[in-house]
Formats: sequence, structure tokens, C-alpha cells
Amino acid sequence: MVKSAVAYRANGTVIIAPVIRTTTGLGLEVDPEILGAAPNEERVANALAHALVQSDRVVPHPPQDEWKGFFQPFLKATGVRSHKAFMDGAQRVSIRLVENQLKITPQRNLGSKEGFEPIPDQAVLVPENEPVIAAAALLRLLAAPAH
Repeated sequence: MVKSAVAYRANGTVIIAPVIRTTTGLGLEVDPEILGAAPNEERVANALAHALVQSDRVVPHPPQDEWKGFFQPFLKATGVRSHKAFMDGAQRVSIRLVENQLKITPQRNLGSKEGFEPIPDQAVLVPENEPVIAAAALLRLLAAPAH
């Protein structure tokens, strides 16, 4: 089972969420935890650990009519009304557990229609048992503009 999470900085707010899998293998971002504008490393480390534990599950693939509101909790968490407003200046970092290491990968914002794309050459590897170092790397990547 792949353990993964996602972190965003959108509308000035940092949020972290688990990425769960559907029965078809699709990743779904769910249950965002709001960390505020300037969370400390310990708070981020705890939220990241929680998200990774929560990501270890598979759910039925949602029917087509449920997709529309799926991202709503993320909009609400960052205080915006639309996906376009969320994407305006948003930063995204993916976190995956790969062989006892956390692979923390910044992503380039391509706008509200295209979403995000990974920037693999800027990925950071941190030992799984170093949550505060992982949190520091995550915060650093969320503070830097992705190019």
C-alpha cells in the first residue's frame, strides 16, 4: 500500500491532507487539516504523520455525480469560493513514503484548468523517522516559488 499525502499553501493558509486510493487505483485528496498561515515544524510534522497514517486505505470509486463537490473541503479550508480562486498563487507539494524515506516533491502550478505538475529534480528525500526534518523541508518548499 502506498502511503502519500499532499500539502498546499493557498490563500495564505497551509493545509495537509492524506491521499487515499479508490478501488480503481485513483488517488483522492481528502480531509484537509488546516495549519494556518505560519505553522511551526512540530505542528506540520504531526499533521504529516497523521495524513500518512490516514492514507493507508482504499475506498469505493466515487460515482460520477459525486465528483463535483469533492474539492469543496479544500476551498473551505483556505477560505475561497472557487477552484480558480484556490489555484491563484497556490503551491502544492506531494509527499510519498518510498522505502523508509519520505519523498517530498514540489509541484508547478499550471493554473486552474491544468492543475499541478511535479518538479522531480527539486524533490527532497528525508528518512521516515525524521518528521521534524521532513516538516522543515516541506515548509521550505511551500515558501519557495516553484519554477
